[in-house]
Amino acid sequence: MLEGKQVRHFAVAGLQLDLDKGNNLKRIAAEVRAARARLPWLDMIVLSELCAYGAATEYAEDEGGRAEQSFVRLAREVGVWLIPGSHFVRESDRICNTALVISPAGDICARYRKMFPFEPYEKGVAPGNAFCVFDIAGAGRFGLTICYDIWFGETTRTLAWMGAEALINPSLTNTIDRDVELAIARASAATNQLYVFNVNGAGRQGFGRSIVCGPGGEVMHHAGSGREVFAVELDLDTVAHVRRRGWHGLGQPLKSFRDRAVRFPPYLEGARSPSLETLGPLELPRGHKEEAQ
Repeated sequence: MLEGKQVRHFAVAGLQLDLDKGNNLKRIAAEVRAARARLPWLDMIVLSELCAYGAATEYAEDEGGRAEQSFVRLAREVGVWLIPGSHFVRESDRICNTALVISPAGDICARYRKMFPFEPYEKGVAPGNAFCVFDIAGAGRFGLTICYDIWFGETTRTLAWMGAEALINPSLTNTIDRDVELAIARASAATNQLYVFNVNGAGRQGFGRSIVCGPGGEVMHHAGSGREVFAVELDLDTVAHVRRRGWHGLGQPLKSFRDRAVRFPPYLEGARSPSLETLGPLELPRGHKEEAQ
C-alpha cells in the first residue's frame, strides 16, 4: 500500500431478524444497540424490508411518524449510518413502501419509495418513480432499492450509471423464488461491477438467506435461514479497480455499455411490444378450472 493513500473501507452489518407482525420498534432498537456494542467499528447497519411493522398496510404512518422518529433517535444514539429496512408511509391519498437513509447525526439524507411493489400480491401500495443514490464522505456513493426492484435490471443499471459503487437492497421474501433472488443478486453485482448488500427477513416472515456479493459477482457472505447478524468490510477502491480493469482482468461491462452503438428498442420513445401486450392484465393467477371455463 502506498504511504498516505486513502483507503475507502466501509463496514456494513446486516440484521437478518425473526420479527413479529406488528410493532417491532423496541426489538429493532435493542438489536441495533447490541450489534453496535459488539462491533464498534461498524459504519452502517441495514435491516430487512418492512421490518418495523410487517407487511400490512394498516400500519402505514404519515411521514415523520412514530417509526421514523424512533429510527432517527436510534441512529443518533448509536452513531452509525442506519437503513432501517422500510415501512409503509401514507402520502396524501396513497401508501408507499419507503426506505430511509439516516446519518450518524440523525439526519434523514434520503427517502426511497419502492418502484416495483410485488404486484399483484402487494396490494394498495403505490410505486415510486425516483432513483436513490447518496454519498458518504470518505467512502463512496451508494444506491438503494427495495426487494422486488432488483428483479428489474434497469433499476440497478441506472444506479450504476449514476455512480453507485454499492447497492443496498432490503428484502422480505418468504416464497420459493428466494433461490432465484440470490442468482439475481450475484448477476446484478457482476454486470454492474458493484457490491450488492441484500438483507432478507427471517423466521416467521421471511426465508432469510441474505447475501453480500462483490463487484465480480463473488459471494462474500451467504446467511442461513434464521436470525443472523453479519458484518463485512466493503472496499470501494476495489470497485474502481474492477471497473477500470475488469474482474481479474476480464469483462468491463460498464465501459462496453457506455460505448455501445446499439439503441435498445424497448426504450425508444413510443415503443410498443405486441408480444408483451398479449400477456393480459397484471392480476392474481386463477385456478386451472376457472381458466378452462
